[in-house]
Amino acid sequence: MKRIVTLVVLGACVCGLAAGCHREEALYRYGTGYVHLEAGRLDEAIQEFESAIELDADLALAYVGLGDAWREKGEFEKAIDPYRRAVHEKPAEYTFHYRLGRVYQALERDTEAAGTYENVVGLNPDYVPARVNLGVVYFRLGDLDKAETNCQLATELDPQHAFAWSNLGAVYDAQGEMHRAVAAYKQSIGLDADQAPVHVNLGTAYLKQGRYDEALEELKRAAELDPANPVVRKRLAYVYSKQKRYGAAIEQLQPLVDGQPNDWETRNSLAAIYMILYLRYPDQDRLRQSALEQWHASLETHPDQPDVRKQVQQWAMPIPPKSAEPAKPLETKPAEPAKPPETKPAEPAKPPETKPAEPAKPPETKPAEPAKPPETKPAEPKKPAEAPDASAGKKDEPGPKPKIIVPKNIFGEDPKDPDEKPGGLFLDPKSPGEDAG
Repeated sequence: MKRIVTLVVLGACVCGLAAGCHREEALYRYGTGYVHLEAGRLDEAIQEFESAIELDADLALAYVGLGDAWREKGEFEKAIDPYRRAVHEKPAEYTFHYRLGRVYQALERDTEAAGTYENVVGLNPDYVPARVNLGVVYFRLGDLDKAETNCQLATELDPQHAFAWSNLGAVYDAQGEMHRAVAAYKQSIGLDADQAPVHVNLGTAYLKQGRYDEALEELKRAAELDPANPVVRKRLAYVYSKQKRYGAAIEQLQPLVDGQPNDWETRNSLAAIYMILYLRYPDQDRLRQSALEQWHASLETHPDQPDVRKQVQQWAMPIPPKSAEPAKPLETKPAEPAKPPETKPAEPAKPPETKPAEPAKPPETKPAEPAKPPETKPAEPKKPAEAPDASAGKKDEPGPKPKIIVPKNIFGEDPKDPDEKPGGLFLDPKSPGEDAG
């Protein structure tokens, strides 16, 4: 009996040692996986994290590492289950919830993202990245009040957080509070002047206020920072059109349709500008033809545009030239007969008035008034036939008017994670959430 008890005890010790060895090996695999992850060797990292989980199915850090690797590969769906398992193993670790929220947000599963971020701030109310991202997902869900609350809290918790200010500005913008939006955008740019999307939004806010010169300055700065951004070109074109600088507007839009032939909205805007110029210069029929070319190309891509079809029908023929207009009968009035000259006879000179007590005054004489020339009313000049106004059609032209399409406002280029810098998802310098584990 004593021998049996001794064997059981030894066996338990061996099992305990084996379990300890498994945990140690799992932690080693986990550490090796993060070395691969930091070096960008994502496939090797995934393999190491999966080996760690096989050795220790309760190792939450290994699940987090696996989720991070899938996320870095852009495989957001595959990152969900590892993050969920990590949350299950360590429900009080708010950074694990935060990671899960980020992949939901990247997949635009905003309701789930909002619930997950609420779990984060429930565990840590002062965690700024979660507040910023809550602002984004509530904005996209249309709950502007909650979006404003969380963005405002983020700026209070971290006044130096540029993205928190820019997103707060976007919320004010959506609420129609343009003065507050401008102030928030400027605050963000003051903290980080190289944010092209924020310059775009500030320029757009100025545009809504009719402050075209200031809008142009901000949009030009955005174009310097992000020259390939089509939104910037579209906004610049719209400002130029408001300033009646139509040639400059065409210079912004033409490269866009050359590079993106299926961009039917930009083609419509370009056609509208050509038509505005044509109505100013109706003798330049090439402008009308250019507008029709853009409209036809737009309809090929997107046929369901009844207004555009009306424009095409309306301007299928050019405005008739001056020589083609039938001559209007001249409106003349016969010359009135000359009236006989009206003359008044010269008044006789009055005798000098003298008073005996006063010295004699020189005689006051009034010279005879010269005869007035005959008043004749010359015949009214003949009215020439009325020439068409060079600006004809700008106000009274029948049919639908050309319309320049304004691009929709953007929310910081609609970032998947506004806690990170533009240019790519999850490229922000590591937040506390990134350092977990």
